[in-house]
Amino acid sequence: MLISGQGWYGYDLEQLRPQQASSCYMTYELALGFQTEPADSNLYDKLFGYPTLYAGFSVASMGDFQFHDNTKFPNLYSLFGSFERSLFRNNYTSLGYHLDFGATYNPATYDPMEGEGNNWLSSPFMAYVGAGVFAKFHLGKRWEIGADLSFRHYSNGRLKLPNEALNAIGAGVFVRYRLSDYEPAKYKRNNIDLDLDDFKKGMQYTMAIGGGVHTCQAEWNTFAFDHSQPDKPARIPTKEEAASLKAHPKFSYSFEATYRYAPRYATGLGVELFYSSNMKHLKAADTILYGEEAVANSPGYSPLSIGVAVVQEVYWRNLAVHVAVGAYPYRHKGVNDKELNEMYNDRERGWHYEKAGLRYYFPKLGDTFVGLSIKSHNIKAEYLELSLGWRFHGKKH
Repeated sequence: MLISGQGWYGYDLEQLRPQQASSCYMTYELALGFQTEPADSNLYDKLFGYPTLYAGFSVASMGDFQFHDNTKFPNLYSLFGSFERSLFRNNYTSLGYHLDFGATYNPATYDPMEGEGNNWLSSPFMAYVGAGVFAKFHLGKRWEIGADLSFRHYSNGRLKLPNEALNAIGAGVFVRYRLSDYEPAKYKRNNIDLDLDDFKKGMQYTMAIGGGVHTCQAEWNTFAFDHSQPDKPARIPTKEEAASLKAHPKFSYSFEATYRYAPRYATGLGVELFYSSNMKHLKAADTILYGEEAVANSPGYSPLSIGVAVVQEVYWRNLAVHVAVGAYPYRHKGVNDKELNEMYNDRERGWHYEKAGLRYYFPKLGDTFVGLSIKSHNIKAEYLELSLGWRFHGKKH
């Protein structure tokens, strides 16, 4: 077990707010960690070099942001889990990477009267994701000090608008205390016996249904832009206008065929059928934004879309990081004019998409799984998706 404290200094990359006078903030973290060890671990722990798992709490002091108007931004509070892997270690040093996932509470939701510039994060609950590299030094058998360089992202996954989200890059320093002595010799590669006899390569197939909710950017834009004066800058919608936007259900069905060529990795292809329930509202918004002629000349408004994706899964025990990068052979989402859509910051009309998230498999329940992922276009969220599915295996060799 380890107790860890960290201070992290971040820089907001978006720079979308002209009234923002400062872009740096501090994050303070306290976490409890557990290091997997040869005596009590399995094949995956060996393959990942005995990772350390953390559960922690952080406070991001974004209230330190300064603005040219009366805007005030709140501090953000997160509960998170972290997966830390050392790629190199010796008696004194460890180098590696970490992945963070968590949930964040935002105490100040969208209110343009109280904070005109706080139109970034409108939902009280959001997702937090981080990734970075680290170097740490072992001081004796109990203490560690180190530093990391990482990227951090906060977003509500389009549960509500506005959702410009926060993307930051920064560096931190940490101090850790181990509750038992550090013994580097037992983690050395030549002491790790990787017995792969029980692993069999082979095809595996998954079927899943998923669902989530989505707030439409085009509907937000009907409030944000004055269409009687096209050259007039965008305004900030009122709190009442933002609250009137509906969160529309979205559903998906997917089938994936992947080849499990190593205990940690599987790669393959997937086909997905997406259903969007907001086509009536999207057509009405496009009519306001682009005009009746553009809507009449559009491909139409079909609630169904088909996606084909390259799929990658990375496994640690029964947990998998699941990533899909896909394209739409069939998708009719109204006015698909690149120049117009970029003008309104509506990046959903493109031909490709991304999905990234976690799946947890239950081998004792017939290899069923639950998943949570975010679907996006050009790294802009469309919706958070909860999924349920089943995995079955082909012939192994």
